[in-house]
Amino acid sequence: MKKISSVLTLMGAVLTFNLIQNGQAAETPSQKLFVDAPNALVSTTKQITFVGPRSGEGYFSADGKKMIYQSEREAGNPFYQIFILDFETGKSTRVSTGEGMTTCGWVHPKLKKVMWSSTHLDPKFKEKVQTEMTERAQPVKKRYSWSYDDQYDIFESDLGGHKIKRLTKELGYDAEGSYSPDGQSIAFASNRSQYTKTEYSDEEKKLIERDPSYATEIYIMRADGSRVTRLTNSKGYDGGPFFSADGKKITWRRFTPDGSRAEIYTMNIDGSEQQQVTHLNAMSWAPYFHTSGQYIIFTSSILGYTNFELFIVAVDGLSKPVRVTFEEGFDGLPGFSPDGRKLSWTRRNEKGESQIYMADWNHEEALKLLGQNSRVPKISLNLSPAIEEKDARQIVSYLASDEFKGRMTGSVEEKIYTDKIAALFKTWGLEPALEKNFIHDFEFTSAVKAGEKNTLNLNGRFEKELVRGTDYQVSSFSKSGQFATAPMIFVGFGMRAPATDKLAEYDSYKDLDVKDKWVVMLAHSPSPEKPEMRQHLLVYSQLQQKVALAKNSQAAGVLLITDSGLSQLSADGTLAEGSLPVFKISTQTMTNILKKSDGPYKTYAELEAAYENMKTVTGFKLSSQYASADVELNHTKSIGRNVVGVLYPANNAGSKTKALFVGAHGDHLGDGLNTGSSLAKGTEKGQVHYGADDNASGVAGVLELAQFYSQPQVLKTLVRPIYFAVWSGEELGVLGSAYFIKDWKDQKKSEIINSIEAAFNMDMIGRLRDRLQVQGIASAKQWSGLSEEVSLVKATPLSLTNDPYLPTDSISFYLAGIPSISFTTGAHEEYHSPRDLPDTLNYLGLVRVIDVVHTFVHKLATVKGSLLNYEKVAGDSTKTMSGRSFRVYLGTIPDYSQEGIKGVRISGTAKDSPAEKAGLLTSDVIIEFDQLKIENLYDYVFALQSAKADKKMKLIVMRNDKRVELEITPVLKDK
Repeated sequence: MKKISSVLTLMGAVLTFNLIQNGQAAETPSQKLFVDAPNALVSTTKQITFVGPRSGEGYFSADGKKMIYQSEREAGNPFYQIFILDFETGKSTRVSTGEGMTTCGWVHPKLKKVMWSSTHLDPKFKEKVQTEMTERAQPVKKRYSWSYDDQYDIFESDLGGHKIKRLTKELGYDAEGSYSPDGQSIAFASNRSQYTKTEYSDEEKKLIERDPSYATEIYIMRADGSRVTRLTNSKGYDGGPFFSADGKKITWRRFTPDGSRAEIYTMNIDGSEQQQVTHLNAMSWAPYFHTSGQYIIFTSSILGYTNFELFIVAVDGLSKPVRVTFEEGFDGLPGFSPDGRKLSWTRRNEKGESQIYMADWNHEEALKLLGQNSRVPKISLNLSPAIEEKDARQIVSYLASDEFKGRMTGSVEEKIYTDKIAALFKTWGLEPALEKNFIHDFEFTSAVKAGEKNTLNLNGRFEKELVRGTDYQVSSFSKSGQFATAPMIFVGFGMRAPATDKLAEYDSYKDLDVKDKWVVMLAHSPSPEKPEMRQHLLVYSQLQQKVALAKNSQAAGVLLITDSGLSQLSADGTLAEGSLPVFKISTQTMTNILKKSDGPYKTYAELEAAYENMKTVTGFKLSSQYASADVELNHTKSIGRNVVGVLYPANNAGSKTKALFVGAHGDHLGDGLNTGSSLAKGTEKGQVHYGADDNASGVAGVLELAQFYSQPQVLKTLVRPIYFAVWSGEELGVLGSAYFIKDWKDQKKSEIINSIEAAFNMDMIGRLRDRLQVQGIASAKQWSGLSEEVSLVKATPLSLTNDPYLPTDSISFYLAGIPSISFTTGAHEEYHSPRDLPDTLNYLGLVRVIDVVHTFVHKLATVKGSLLNYEKVAGDSTKTMSGRSFRVYLGTIPDYSQEGIKGVRISGTAKDSPAEKAGLLTSDVIIEFDQLKIENLYDYVFALQSAKADKKMKLIVMRNDKRVELEITPVLKDK
């Protein structure tokens, strides 16, 4: 297979995927994602087409007596043509013209006509036929790939291939069509927009040039070709639409923008309520509704790109997919008979030939298997209109239950609870905020896996090809590629900490030349006797910072000595690719190296003892010792889901009055193993982190207020719209709220500041003790006066703090120029641990907090005109990236949601900070600071640790694709 992005398509349905560097399939995903046990879903399997090298994509007629399919079986044309198979006579009749390329046939429900796509009107089709036949005659056959020929159009004819009528006429690939059950509509896929749209970005243009399916979207039109309406609008290929038997839904597959993966989706026939059904992070495509409407059958590569299999999944996605086929090779493009008792699909053999197969289908077994693996929590939500303790308790118990497994961003469990909240919003009369449904998706990096091509070889005095999992392990933030043989040098703990007025400098690299050498270092941190020194060094001992220091010292790579984490690759604090190869090596491997070296220590134990208590700091050369390596890491993207809806004032849905935003985050830490923020103790590690207070309590506040304000008598009092949001990705760095604000601008063509008056956030409000904290009141001068009014009206004492630069979702709105405050009852010993359980909350206190938030909201929601004036303030430097744990302060606020950017993009600057004075602007990307190259946040951390206060330094940023040089003067924190 090709070593670059390739296209593998069968019978008109397209599979675009990126193969890993050496052409092998990626590691098989955990089979916990689907049911893989043998079953009796299909029986009496038989092949029903035999003629020609390829046949496939067969779909039954409405009476079940015929099947329309495509086949290469006629001399003179190597491309597919459309045929109808009569099950009573066994004969196949061609209905297409016999010329050009064709695909995707469908029999009209009234059995009088058929639909298919073809290029037979292309004036160059004879030339294309000759080219194809010449290439197929070559001894070495080219790899099969589907053509997105821009001459494809949709046609109809009678069942004999006569009375041909052209239904689409736009330039572009118009195909993959199917009739609605009543025969009045056609759903189809088209990339027509790429031939007329002019606002594609440079990156999108490159994607389209490489992959013409990128711009393909789902459309619907009348059966005569009129009233064409676009239903989807996403980055990447949407295709293969099919109607449900009741005609109310469409299922299709949606590819990621890079074409590497696809998932199954459903939507209403008007494009609303688009829902993701599968979450396999694989190539899942060709979905087809069972006639019962209870489940969908589809094809997936989850077992590897050489073994596509069929799976079924419940239409709501709340069950594990169940494997249907079990033979090696390709099984795909399924379809059910009208009675739901027959299954047809395409099977490809080892020769690359494909034919259509049919089998009996066991519907009852399908329902049984899907029911046995349902993930639906047994708890239901029956909320009363008022804000009540029992409702708050019910919501928290629902979210912080075993079934939701800690609500990791992008998990199947997240889909379940976000769908439930979206359904509640709809029931209460809210309207979608951005999308045609309440779900707002965003993509994030969720996992890193090691490919097959990972090696680490030692040469010189000690020679060995190390064994991954025993001798070494690649780090999750290593750079991928081939790395040539280079010398090795030991650098102690690999740290550099500047001196303070009380503590001496610590420099592992002092007097060492590490340029173009592999630096070998102790993975942990030293343990000096003085507590002040231990705390000081802890700041500089993080692995990412050690790697950043090695990189800026021009090292060739990093070898971390540790026996922890060797057995398998794990997330080492970041999922982004770094700029150096980074490995962990065992302590025994280090002992073997030391025995051959001329250095002062002969075992790892001696080495560690000398450096741990700081008797020795600086490293030493490893005599005639060299290393070389290969690294192959595959980064997995996943989809997070926000739920956002809006209530408009009664009889005033079109109001242009600025709205309010009420939000909380719903995600948490899962089992805590894939995050660096778990505070689980001992045997608690790996247990579900329930997140009752963090932040099921905040979600309870959002739902209670949304339900309360949806009541007709309350709506009558409103003069402003109110948005209600449950965010995802907060624990990963306020990703969901940040992406929402960016997408707001893209979809509404306006900054969110033009539409939102104020934002309210609730994060951990379930442990009320003596007072409620109201944070960020300096974001607008009027918050203090408003807080005074609320405090007098309510019996709940308030504690006000100024700083709006908070590590929660309110920061996203504040950086967008919106006055924002956040409510919390504070941290506790159960924070970020499995002990944050529903029965630890103060529910009477939770209701009091929600009532306070309601009072704040209501004072703004019932008054016209602008009441708040946004203030840009100097934040608490210890709460920003540039100030945390550093002696100097710049006032930059990094954008933690950045993906695929080389450098550090900033979301803004603090008022009166060095960054603001230097002229830094929102969206600037820092690429160099004080002559140190900045490629990621960790490089930036290292640069700030090395910076000196009150010294003017050069700062280089990329601004609108232009390189801009600035001068900045860091200041001490206490200035």
